[in-house]
Amino acid sequence: MQPFSREKIENWVGDFCGSDEVRSFSTGTREYAPELLTRFLVAACEVRDVELEDVEEPDLKSSLLKLAGLQLPASVKQEVPALCAALLADLQTQGRLAGGRLLAAYVGALKDAFADAASGKTKPVKRPGSRIGRNDPCPCGSGRKYKKCCGKD
Repeated sequence: MQPFSREKIENWVGDFCGSDEVRSFSTGTREYAPELLTRFLVAACEVRDVELEDVEEPDLKSSLLKLAGLQLPASVKQEVPALCAALLADLQTQGRLAGGRLLAAYVGALKDAFADAASGKTKPVKRPGSRIGRNDPCPCGSGRKYKKCCGKD
């Protein structure tokens, strides 16, 4: 990422954090906001090595899910997607990012995916089919029971 681009992002985030838009978030979230939002936008640009104006939805998803791995208080973590969405919407209001509201709606919709990633729990793997029982027909097609065909030990 170009130094100019990073500086531009830091300035835009600073302007947003000093605005009234941030007042709707908790005090803890406002404290973490400059760092979180800068990381969010920089990571989105670095996914495909593009400028902020060329960022697309998959870039934002990737960068938002990276934020889920940060060690943050639980109260702050639950507000991160809404904070990022508010920034994107504000960038369009300021005339800095075309399509910012649409991107903000997308990031807001990722709230559940962010919560899953932030919890750190892995989802159990489900087998696509049922388990083969000893008395079921053998899957090889021989017509014999599994225990008498391929299930022999």
